[in-house]
Amino acid sequence: MLNRVFNSLSFKAIALSSFFVICHVGEAKAQNTLEVPSTDYQDEMGQVTNVNQLRDVSPADWSYEALRSLVDRYGCIAGFPNQAYRGSQALSRYEFAAGLNSCLNQIERLIASSEAVVREDIDTINRLTQEFESELATIGGRIDSLESRTAFLEDNQFSTTTKLNAQVVSYVLGTFGDERPDGTDVDDQITFSSRVRLNFDSSFTGEDFLRVRIQARNITSPAESGGTNSLALNMEGDSENNVELDDLYYIFPVTEQVTATVGTNGVDVDEIFDVVPTMGIAYDALSLYSAYNNLIYSNGNGGGAGIGASLEFVEWADLQIGYWAPNPADPDEGNGLFNGNYTAGANLNLSFLDERLNVAVAYLRGYQGQGSGYDLGGFTGTDGATDPFDDQANSSNNFGVATSFQVFEQLTVGGYFGYATASLVGDDDTNADILTWNAYLTYTDLLKEGSTALVSFGQPPSLIDSEGDALADDEDTPFLLNVEYQYQLNDFIQLTPGAYVLFNPNGNSDNDTIYVGTVRTIFSF
Repeated sequence: MLNRVFNSLSFKAIALSSFFVICHVGEAKAQNTLEVPSTDYQDEMGQVTNVNQLRDVSPADWSYEALRSLVDRYGCIAGFPNQAYRGSQALSRYEFAAGLNSCLNQIERLIASSEAVVREDIDTINRLTQEFESELATIGGRIDSLESRTAFLEDNQFSTTTKLNAQVVSYVLGTFGDERPDGTDVDDQITFSSRVRLNFDSSFTGEDFLRVRIQARNITSPAESGGTNSLALNMEGDSENNVELDDLYYIFPVTEQVTATVGTNGVDVDEIFDVVPTMGIAYDALSLYSAYNNLIYSNGNGGGAGIGASLEFVEWADLQIGYWAPNPADPDEGNGLFNGNYTAGANLNLSFLDERLNVAVAYLRGYQGQGSGYDLGGFTGTDGATDPFDDQANSSNNFGVATSFQVFEQLTVGGYFGYATASLVGDDDTNADILTWNAYLTYTDLLKEGSTALVSFGQPPSLIDSEGDALADDEDTPFLLNVEYQYQLNDFIQLTPGAYVLFNPNGNSDNDTIYVGTVRTIFSF
């Protein structure tokens, strides 16, 4: 008798619990509640060790006692983490059948492994199976339909190795102040702009990573509205919403300790140098200057081709080295992979106190040819720091130190210091020194889990010392204050209201203070 029961229900028994989960999620959607089922139902569901924990099963039903006896003896019923199937509603016959399926599977495994099963339990399962025969038959037909649909999806899926993820960033933004540093009025119109990215992430061995990214954007920089690069917005850029290839690079292991990166497009310095350990949540700050040391990680020779490697010597230290060329595909004189502008350097990340304390030390050596429009200030500096040599050929040495310390679980403090020295090619008497620093504080899980308050303050890149034919030093020190609240609405949507203020724009205290206010929304899916 038992063999007949198992043979007739073997396929249904395997799939019944999954069907119950699908029914539950479908009902949640009908009630306009957002529930995302896990791809691993065994992880999502918790084991119930006593049938009394299933609050919706009626104790008055004879099957309740039968089910309790089976669960107590074999521990075989799985319920949702909140220990309820459908809130305060009674357990349906289909849902009860799904519970019966768990015990059926458990006893089948015991018999297959030659373990003893009480004869009373076999009789109980046989009676319950007969009681729910029609529900099992109905579910079997629905499962056949699900199998057919699943087979179709598998045959027509996009790729077995590639995952598509997307991000949409939008800004409602305004720049305010009386005058720009050049004396013209600040463009104070409220703007609404966005950036859309589609990432095609592939892995062929499980240990490698290929990224192909396309994007379209129309985000106008506050640097244009306010007349100084120090106002640059994080995640900004404008392609007039034309779709463009933004990233193309491949990361693969060489040995257990060495990982290599090779890319032909969009390989910025921070694609190879790891910024996250020392900047953490600040890496997504509203202000580009507040996000990281732009003299290092936003170096102007990045964004084209890049070659790099990451070497992990011990758990608490890893070294990244890299080489970047902004115009690798251009065969004209002064371009190409090795005959044009380039940057090369290394970044050492150190971690201590169970990763509560992180330190990074970085160095870059760069060459910028005449007429290349290279930005020594890393897109966030004063005019003097941006181009102290009037676009003449020069070489530079950039140094950076960054650190973060987790004071306690929610509070982290950190910051960075950057220094660059540059000189004209063929004229060592004409040189310029650029300095920047920043300090920040983040407080996580404020008001809601996953939400963070961020405050940062410091000096955007400015020209502190120059000689020869370079531009004169900045008269005063510019300062920028960034305050924001990254509110995590759910797993897919983040709202960030905030503002930043630039004092002494362009390194001159006579210039009017400029303000940027914005609400940023990030959709990730």
